[in-house]
Amino acid sequence: MEVQLISRKLIKPSVQTPSHLQNLNISFLDQLAPSLYVANIFYYPNHHHEIIKNIDRLVKSLSEILTLFYPLAGRYIKDNLSVDCNDEGVELLEAKVDGVDLTQIFQQDPNSNLELLAHFVPCISDRITISTSINAWATTFREGGISDQVPRPRFYCSFLFPQRDLRLNLPPAPKVHSKIVTKVFVINKEAIDKLKSKISGGSDSGVKYHPSRLEVVTTLGWKALIGSAKAQRGHLRASSLLQIMTLRGKVSMPLPENACGNMYMPFISRFSTYDKNNKLKLTDIVSLLRDAKRKAMSDCTNAINSNDVFSMDNKSGDGIEAWMNLKEIDMLHFQQDPDILALTSSQE
Repeated sequence: MEVQLISRKLIKPSVQTPSHLQNLNISFLDQLAPSLYVANIFYYPNHHHEIIKNIDRLVKSLSEILTLFYPLAGRYIKDNLSVDCNDEGVELLEAKVDGVDLTQIFQQDPNSNLELLAHFVPCISDRITISTSINAWATTFREGGISDQVPRPRFYCSFLFPQRDLRLNLPPAPKVHSKIVTKVFVINKEAIDKLKSKISGGSDSGVKYHPSRLEVVTTLGWKALIGSAKAQRGHLRASSLLQIMTLRGKVSMPLPENACGNMYMPFISRFSTYDKNNKLKLTDIVSLLRDAKRKAMSDCTNAINSNDVFSMDNKSGDGIEAWMNLKEIDMLHFQQDPDILALTSSQE
């Protein structure tokens, strides 16, 4: 595969950002993960003349839409915990790939060439904000300019979730020299439905609801990881699982229409046991997940401000692809879990 970089340029907003908008403080939520870079890749078939004709329109419409999404053209200032909305621009690269059909790459088994796929998968931050900006760009491109159909974003997160002092006296993180293995496990719709029935079908299961597809797959993975630790150490160990839940549509505190930015809350499910002979069941894990999520949603529903939300007290159709990054020894045990073997397909 040969990748030819055709052009690299910074696209600036077509109109300079007003001075009163040139400094945007990040929110408390951004403090938790401020170093995320937003990247998107768009793929087009090689119809040379059509692409050449549209490149200029893509650049022009991007420049126009950046007048609304002006923080995207700025630069993060770590020391000030703010974005300098200086109109420096969004980097736009145009590349051409020869000698390979990208359609074939994306349709092949993901485990067959993970290193190659990694070049085509960008890091994405808040999904709603990014999709809103891309849809706005597409609308501006189609209509030849910004119209009433383009949403006007509002960057109010720093007011809704003010910054906090997160300075902690923590020891330096230990250096990890273990080899990390990446593997993709494909769970098709039939396997997910089978697992749902296994979890909630029996009258003695203790599960009084129908788990979602995400809960089912998360349960499967977490149980296998707990089992991996037991296989290596001879007994069950306490374990925690961190998940992320969007705050949009879940908090009673007013959120401005078209509010953009990271609006999420982390919540933790905890598994603990002191009985070394206890047999771990899928129903136990899914109940832990649902209880933690129910509490998080309750906290959001009753929240009237950010302090109530964060109290500081603690490609396969209808299937799912689970990408696991584990130490080599953990991966060996994980992929031998009976439920993983029975309900997923995976190739080296």
